[in-house]
Amino acid sequence: MQRRGARIALLLGCLLSAFSLPVLAERGIPWNQLTDGEQEVLQKHRRSWSSYDRGEQSRLQRGARSYLELPREKREAVRRKRDEYKRMSPEERERLRKQYSRERR
Repeated sequence: MQRRGARIALLLGCLLSAFSLPVLAERGIPWNQLTDGEQEVLQKHRRSWSSYDRGEQSRLQRGARSYLELPREKREAVRRKRDEYKRMSPEERERLRKQYSRERR
């Protein structure tokens, strides 16, 4: 009788593990797991970080890493382009998006 109870407990444990592993895998990347540099680059996302799904967090983290790997001059050029983009009107931004989309094809 004890063996049967142990088997049931083992089976239940396996089932719970099987269902909880995908849930754990889907959890996001904790903000404090990012490096200091990544946190600095992604600072504007800090408040909403936990609301992003893991895929979006990973995409942003990869972008931050790529940015941090750039030489200083290239990072400065990216910053200037970003600031220039921010100053554009919505129409100018849309025109730029369309142009970029055509060039990527």
